[in-house]
Amino acid sequence: MSGKETGEAPFMEDKQVKESRKARYTRMVLRESLMELMKMKPISLISVKEICALADISRSTFYAHYADQNGLLQKTEEEMLVFFDSILNKNIFYKNDKHGALQILEEILQHIADNNKSVYVLFSENGNVNFLKTLFSSLYRKNIFKYLTDKLPDEQTKEYYFMFFVTGTIGIIYHWINNGMNKSIHELAKLIVNLTSQIKQ
Repeated sequence: MSGKETGEAPFMEDKQVKESRKARYTRMVLRESLMELMKMKPISLISVKEICALADISRSTFYAHYADQNGLLQKTEEEMLVFFDSILNKNIFYKNDKHGALQILEEILQHIADNNKSVYVLFSENGNVNFLKTLFSSLYRKNIFKYLTDKLPDEQTKEYYFMFFVTGTIGIIYHWINNGMNKSIHELAKLIVNLTSQIKQ
């Protein structure tokens, strides 16, 4: 008698779905616990034991998913990179100009505002500034501000412009977060685009 006839296959599928949901829940709780701890201190001062205690998850379960606390943070950062990259891919037909840059930045800022348990912390003083530089370097290089550097004389000069844009944008978003997001998303996106446009001139 086949597995289909006995009902074994559906049972196995249900079990796999249940385990998959449990794994997703476990990763979500661990990520949120890490972000909660990072509101108070940097990753270097956070232990796996603390994360597990806050998440109410055993250390053996933690190690089934991540090598250590740094691995958990790295995975969280990678997921953020993938999400931001999806914004760029979705908006690939935006015009490569100020208007297109504004629309993409608004989506990115909206994601930051909507996900204060994870993205918010990554932009705080306890986040990884090198990750943020990597993130925004990728965004700028792909298409957000290509139009700002199209008339620069050489690649070396463009590189300096890129780094100025990157660190400046990170600083503005950091200031925005630490001031209670006191500007609207549209206002902040417009400010960033206008500032970089002025630099080009």
